[in-house]
Amino acid sequence: MATLIQTGRDIALTIASVNYDEQIQSGSATFQDATASVETLNGTVDYTVDNEKGTVDLVLYQDWGKTGSVCDALWDAADTAPTTTVACTMAINGKTFTFTVLPKRPTAGGAAPDAITTTVSLPIRSISKA
Repeated sequence: MATLIQTGRDIALTIASVNYDEQIQSGSATFQDATASVETLNGTVDYTVDNEKGTVDLVLYQDWGKTGSVCDALWDAADTAPTTTVACTMAINGKTFTFTVLPKRPTAGGAAPDAITTTVSLPIRSISKA
C-alpha cells in the first residue's frame, strides 16, 4: 500500500454552515475514553461508562469585526445560546466528520508584532463519520 501524506491544508472546516478555512491555523478533534474495566472471577469485563466525550480544538487568527468573522460568530453564539449546539464539519481527504459542539468565547488580544491568534476548545455533544 502506498503511503498517504496529508497536511493541514487537506482539512476543510465549517461551523454553522460557514467555511472558515482562511481564519483557522489548526483544527483537531480530541476524544476521551468512555470505557472502563472491572475484574471478575471470569476475567476482565469492559463496559461503557458514558457517551464518548471530546473537544474540537481550534487555533484561529483573530478576525474581530470582519464581515463573516469566526471570532464574532463564536462569541455571539456563546453569548446568546451557550447551551445550544452548533453544527461543525471537518473534511479530510474525502472523509467528513460531523459534530455538534457547544459554542465558547475565543480570547481577544495578543502580543506585538505577532499575528494574533486565539485557541478555543468546543465541547463535542455528538459525532459521526462518513
